[in-house]
Amino acid sequence: MSEGDQNAVSRREAVKLAGVGALATTAAGQAVAPRAAKAGPLKTKAIFFDVGGTMLDWTVMPAKIEAYLGERNISVDGGDYWPSWRSQLFAYMMYNTMIDRAFVPLEELATRATLAHAQKSGLDMDRDTAGGIYPLLGELDTYDEILPSLKRMRGAGYKLVPHTQLSEPVLRRALLGRFDWDWFFTSESFAMYKPNRPFYFKALDELGLDVAEVLYVSSNQFDVFAAKGLGFRVIWVDRWDQALEPYGYTPDWRVRDFAEAADMLETETP
Repeated sequence: MSEGDQNAVSRREAVKLAGVGALATTAAGQAVAPRAAKAGPLKTKAIFFDVGGTMLDWTVMPAKIEAYLGERNISVDGGDYWPSWRSQLFAYMMYNTMIDRAFVPLEELATRATLAHAQKSGLDMDRDTAGGIYPLLGELDTYDEILPSLKRMRGAGYKLVPHTQLSEPVLRRALLGRFDWDWFFTSESFAMYKPNRPFYFKALDELGLDVAEVLYVSSNQFDVFAAKGLGFRVIWVDRWDQALEPYGYTPDWRVRDFAEAADMLETETP
Protein backbone atom coordinates (compact mmCIF):
# COMPACT_ATOMS: atom_id res chain seq x y z
CA MET A 1 0.00 0.00 0.00
CA SER A 2 1.36 3.42 -0.95
CA GLU A 3 1.86 6.22 1.58
CA GLY A 4 -1.07 8.08 0.02
CA ASP A 5 -3.32 5.05 0.40
CA GLN A 6 -2.23 4.61 4.00
CA ASN A 7 -3.07 8.25 4.74
CA ALA A 8 -6.49 7.86 3.13
CA VAL A 9 -7.21 4.77 5.23
CA SER A 10 -6.09 6.49 8.43
CA ARG A 11 -8.32 9.49 7.64
CA ARG A 12 -11.31 7.23 7.02
CA GLU A 13 -10.69 5.33 10.23
CA ALA A 14 -10.39 8.55 12.23
CA VAL A 15 -13.81 9.68 11.01
CA LYS A 16 -15.40 6.26 11.51
CA LEU A 17 -14.08 6.04 15.06
CA ALA A 18 -15.31 9.53 15.86
CA GLY A 19 -18.75 8.63 14.54
CA VAL A 20 -18.87 5.42 16.58
CA GLY A 21 -17.89 7.36 19.68
CA ALA A 22 -20.63 9.89 19.11
CA LEU A 23 -23.23 7.20 18.63
CA ALA A 24 -22.08 5.37 21.74
CA THR A 25 -22.83 8.42 23.83
CA THR A 26 -26.28 9.03 22.34
CA ALA A 27 -27.83 5.93 23.83
CA ALA A 28 -30.22 8.30 25.57
CA GLY A 29 -31.87 8.97 22.19
CA GLN A 30 -35.48 8.01 22.64
CA ALA A 31 -37.98 6.72 20.12
CA VAL A 32 -40.26 9.64 19.31
CA ALA A 33 -43.20 10.04 17.03
CA PRO A 34 -42.58 12.42 14.13
CA ARG A 35 -44.48 15.69 14.20
CA ALA A 36 -47.32 15.49 11.74
CA ALA A 37 -46.87 17.29 8.45
CA LYS A 38 -49.59 19.39 6.87
CA ALA A 39 -52.08 17.51 4.78
CA GLY A 40 -51.18 17.04 1.12
CA PRO A 41 -47.86 17.24 -0.70
CA LEU A 42 -45.51 20.08 0.17
CA LYS A 43 -42.69 21.34 -1.97
CA THR A 44 -39.28 21.32 -0.32
CA LYS A 45 -38.33 24.90 0.52
CA ALA A 46 -35.19 24.61 2.62
CA ILE A 47 -32.25 22.35 3.40
CA PHE A 48 -30.83 22.10 6.91
CA PHE A 49 -27.18 21.06 7.15
CA ASP A 50 -25.21 19.55 9.96
CA VAL A 51 -21.75 21.16 9.98
CA GLY A 52 -19.01 19.29 11.85
CA GLY A 53 -17.81 16.40 9.69
CA THR A 54 -20.61 17.06 7.20
CA MET A 55 -19.30 20.30 5.72
CA LEU A 56 -16.14 20.94 7.77
CA ASP A 57 -13.31 18.50 7.12
CA TRP A 58 -12.41 17.29 10.57
CA THR A 59 -10.15 14.48 9.39
CA VAL A 60 -7.31 16.92 10.12
CA MET A 61 -8.27 17.23 13.79
CA PRO A 62 -6.00 14.40 15.05
CA ALA A 63 -2.94 16.18 13.64
CA LYS A 64 -4.10 19.58 14.94
CA ILE A 65 -4.66 18.25 18.45
CA GLU A 66 -1.37 16.38 18.47
CA ALA A 67 0.52 19.52 17.41
CA TYR A 68 -1.34 21.78 19.85
CA LEU A 69 -0.65 19.55 22.84
CA GLY A 70 2.88 18.79 21.68
CA GLU A 71 3.69 22.50 21.82
CA ARG A 72 2.65 22.33 25.48
CA ASN A 73 4.80 19.29 26.23
CA ILE A 74 1.86 16.89 26.29
CA SER A 75 2.42 13.86 24.09
CA VAL A 76 -0.65 12.12 22.63
CA ASP A 77 -1.52 10.00 19.63
CA GLY A 78 -3.94 12.29 17.81
CA GLY A 79 -5.64 9.38 16.06
CA ASP A 80 -6.56 7.89 19.42
CA TYR A 81 -7.18 11.17 21.21
CA TRP A 82 -9.65 12.74 18.75
CA PRO A 83 -12.42 10.09 18.79
CA SER A 84 -12.20 9.51 22.54
CA TRP A 85 -12.20 13.26 23.23
CA ARG A 86 -15.18 13.75 20.96
CA SER A 87 -17.05 10.97 22.74
CA GLN A 88 -16.37 12.66 26.08
CA LEU A 89 -17.66 15.96 24.72
CA PHE A 90 -20.83 14.34 23.40
CA ALA A 91 -21.40 12.77 26.80
CA TYR A 92 -21.14 16.17 28.46
CA MET A 93 -23.57 17.64 25.92
CA MET A 94 -26.03 14.93 26.93
CA TYR A 95 -25.47 15.62 30.61
CA ASN A 96 -26.12 19.32 30.11
CA THR A 97 -29.23 18.75 28.02
CA MET A 98 -30.79 16.09 30.24
CA ILE A 99 -29.60 16.88 33.77
CA ASP A 100 -28.44 20.45 34.33
CA ARG A 101 -30.85 23.28 35.05
CA ALA A 102 -28.97 25.85 33.00
CA PHE A 103 -27.41 25.75 29.54
CA VAL A 104 -23.60 25.62 29.60
CA PRO A 105 -22.09 27.19 26.46
CA LEU A 106 -20.02 24.82 24.37
CA GLU A 107 -16.67 26.54 24.98
CA GLU A 108 -17.06 26.01 28.73
CA LEU A 109 -18.60 22.57 28.37
CA ALA A 110 -15.75 21.48 26.09
CA THR A 111 -13.18 22.70 28.61
CA ARG A 112 -14.82 20.61 31.34
CA ALA A 113 -15.02 17.60 29.03
CA THR A 114 -11.36 18.01 28.06
CA LEU A 115 -10.30 18.11 31.71
CA ALA A 116 -12.37 15.00 32.41
CA HIS A 117 -10.81 13.25 29.41
CA ALA A 118 -7.31 14.24 30.59
CA GLN A 119 -8.06 12.89 34.05
CA LYS A 120 -9.18 9.55 32.61
CA SER A 121 -6.17 9.44 30.28
CA GLY A 122 -3.62 10.26 32.96
CA LEU A 123 -2.61 13.53 31.29
CA ASP A 124 -1.38 16.49 33.31
CA MET A 125 -3.37 19.33 31.77
CA ASP A 126 -4.32 22.72 33.17
CA ARG A 127 -7.57 24.54 32.42
CA ASP A 128 -6.04 27.00 29.95
CA THR A 129 -4.59 24.17 27.87
CA ALA A 130 -7.87 22.26 28.02
CA GLY A 131 -9.73 25.32 26.82
CA GLY A 132 -7.70 25.44 23.61
CA ILE A 133 -8.79 22.11 22.13
CA TYR A 134 -12.35 22.93 21.09
CA PRO A 135 -11.48 26.24 19.32
CA LEU A 136 -9.30 24.27 16.90
CA LEU A 137 -12.55 23.37 15.13
CA GLY A 138 -12.78 26.99 14.03
CA GLU A 139 -9.65 26.50 11.91
CA LEU A 140 -11.18 23.77 9.76
CA ASP A 141 -11.79 24.10 6.04
CA THR A 142 -14.73 22.72 4.06
CA TYR A 143 -14.46 19.67 1.85
CA ASP A 144 -13.53 20.67 -1.70
CA GLU A 145 -16.94 20.12 -3.29
CA ILE A 146 -19.02 21.84 -0.60
CA LEU A 147 -19.14 25.45 -1.84
CA PRO A 148 -19.68 24.66 -5.56
CA SER A 149 -22.43 22.23 -4.58
CA LEU A 150 -24.12 24.78 -2.32
CA LYS A 151 -24.24 27.23 -5.22
CA ARG A 152 -25.97 24.58 -7.31
CA MET A 153 -28.50 23.92 -4.55
CA ARG A 154 -29.16 27.65 -4.24
CA GLY A 155 -29.64 27.79 -8.01
CA ALA A 156 -32.26 25.05 -7.69
CA GLY A 157 -34.26 27.36 -5.44
CA TYR A 158 -33.61 26.04 -1.93
CA LYS A 159 -32.99 28.09 1.19
CA LEU A 160 -29.78 26.85 2.84
CA VAL A 161 -29.44 26.74 6.62
CA PRO A 162 -26.60 25.40 8.81
CA HIS A 163 -28.12 23.64 11.84
CA THR A 164 -25.35 22.74 14.26
CA GLN A 165 -24.52 22.38 17.92
CA LEU A 166 -21.16 24.01 17.28
CA SER A 167 -21.01 27.40 18.99
CA GLU A 168 -21.54 30.57 17.01
CA PRO A 169 -17.93 31.82 17.41
CA VAL A 170 -16.56 28.61 15.91
CA LEU A 171 -19.21 28.55 13.21
CA ARG A 172 -18.41 32.13 12.22
CA ARG A 173 -14.68 31.43 12.03
CA ALA A 174 -14.99 28.22 10.06
CA LEU A 175 -18.06 28.53 7.84
CA LEU A 176 -20.41 31.52 7.91
CA GLY A 177 -18.22 33.86 5.89
CA ARG A 178 -17.74 31.33 3.10
CA PHE A 179 -21.30 31.46 1.75
CA ASP A 180 -24.38 33.69 1.74
CA TRP A 181 -26.56 31.59 4.04
CA ASP A 182 -30.27 32.22 4.45
CA TRP A 183 -30.12 31.60 8.21
CA PHE A 184 -28.22 29.53 10.75
CA PHE A 185 -28.83 27.85 14.10
CA THR A 186 -26.30 26.90 16.77
CA SER A 187 -26.44 25.45 20.28
CA GLU A 188 -26.86 29.01 21.62
CA SER A 189 -29.93 29.59 19.44
CA PHE A 190 -32.09 27.44 21.71
CA ALA A 191 -29.76 26.84 24.70
CA MET A 192 -29.59 23.11 24.11
CA TYR A 193 -27.77 20.41 22.18
CA LYS A 194 -28.76 17.81 19.64
CA PRO A 195 -30.59 15.48 19.47
CA ASN A 196 -33.17 17.25 21.65
CA ARG A 197 -36.48 17.52 19.79
CA PRO A 198 -36.88 21.30 20.29
CA PHE A 199 -33.47 21.90 18.71
CA TYR A 200 -35.01 20.78 15.41
CA PHE A 201 -38.60 21.95 15.79
CA LYS A 202 -37.78 25.42 17.13
CA ALA A 203 -35.66 25.98 14.02
CA LEU A 204 -38.68 25.13 11.87
CA ASP A 205 -40.84 27.53 13.86
CA GLU A 206 -38.27 30.34 13.51
CA LEU A 207 -38.44 30.01 9.72
CA GLY A 208 -42.17 29.34 9.52
CA LEU A 209 -41.64 25.96 7.89
CA ASP A 210 -43.22 22.56 8.29
CA VAL A 211 -41.10 19.46 8.76
CA ALA A 212 -42.21 18.21 5.33
CA GLU A 213 -40.81 21.35 3.70
CA VAL A 214 -37.23 20.72 4.85
CA LEU A 215 -34.57 18.22 3.86
CA TYR A 216 -31.98 17.38 6.49
CA VAL A 217 -28.40 16.66 5.41
CA SER A 218 -25.77 15.07 7.64
CA SER A 219 -22.81 12.73 7.50
CA ASN A 220 -23.18 11.84 11.19
CA GLN A 221 -25.36 8.84 11.83
CA PHE A 222 -26.75 10.05 15.17
CA ASP A 223 -28.01 13.14 13.34
CA VAL A 224 -29.52 11.02 10.58
CA PHE A 225 -31.40 8.95 13.16
CA ALA A 226 -32.58 12.00 15.10
CA ALA A 227 -33.80 13.92 12.05
CA LYS A 228 -35.45 10.88 10.49
CA GLY A 229 -37.10 9.93 13.77
CA LEU A 230 -38.58 13.43 14.03
CA GLY A 231 -40.16 13.27 10.58
CA PHE A 232 -37.61 14.94 8.31
CA ARG A 233 -36.62 13.52 4.96
CA VAL A 234 -32.92 12.89 5.25
CA ILE A 235 -29.92 12.83 2.95
CA TRP A 236 -27.06 10.89 4.47
CA VAL A 237 -23.66 11.96 3.11
CA ASP A 238 -21.78 8.68 3.44
CA ARG A 239 -18.40 10.11 2.51
CA TRP A 240 -16.48 7.27 4.13
CA ASP A 241 -18.46 4.22 2.96
CA GLN A 242 -19.74 3.34 6.42
CA ALA A 243 -22.16 0.60 7.34
CA LEU A 244 -25.47 2.05 8.51
CA GLU A 245 -25.96 1.13 12.15
CA PRO A 246 -29.19 -0.79 12.92
CA TYR A 247 -30.71 1.89 15.14
CA GLY A 248 -34.04 1.64 13.36
CA TYR A 249 -34.19 4.68 11.07
CA THR A 250 -33.05 4.70 7.46
CA PRO A 251 -32.16 7.84 5.49
CA ASP A 252 -34.24 8.61 2.41
CA TRP A 253 -31.16 9.13 0.24
CA ARG A 254 -27.57 8.02 0.61
CA VAL A 255 -24.97 9.98 -1.35
CA ARG A 256 -21.19 9.99 -1.51
CA ASP A 257 -20.70 13.75 -1.19
CA PHE A 258 -22.39 17.11 -1.69
CA ALA A 259 -21.82 17.01 -5.44
CA GLU A 260 -23.90 13.85 -5.67
CA ALA A 261 -26.55 15.45 -3.45
CA ALA A 262 -26.64 18.48 -5.79
CA ASP A 263 -27.00 16.16 -8.80
CA MET A 264 -30.01 14.55 -7.15
CA LEU A 265 -31.60 17.85 -6.18
CA GLU A 266 -31.25 19.22 -9.71
CA THR A 267 -32.92 16.18 -11.27
CA GLU A 268 -35.50 15.24 -8.62
CA THR A 269 -38.09 17.23 -6.72
CA PRO A 270 -38.06 15.91 -3.14
